[in-house]
Amino acid sequence: MSVAIAVVAVIGIVPVAIQYRAASRWFAVGYALLVVAALATNIEDLALGGVMNGVEHAFGLMGAGIAFFLAAYVHRRREIEGDEVDRDDAGPAANRPTDLERGVADDG
Repeated sequence: MSVAIAVVAVIGIVPVAIQYRAASRWFAVGYALLVVAALATNIEDLALGGVMNGVEHAFGLMGAGIAFFLAAYVHRRREIEGDEVDRDDAGPAANRPTDLERGVADDG
């Protein structure tokens, strides 16, 4: 079962890498650390059991928890402070000009 989890985790890196944005870097770090934990779980059965168990828990799981905490903190801080996301980080929709940039008058 743990081999299947490791395979799914490694395959899951693809969409995380494709959707990577500077605003979500802590989420990507957290996911990568979960992959480290899944791989360490499998390696500990083969060799260096104690070391890989430490890597799994100290770096993989605890590191992922800290990274996800930071991701939530940064996101919340941006929402509270009203910081706008850079256009390069916000995806394709943000690259379209706003009504003001197009010169469209506000009818309201």
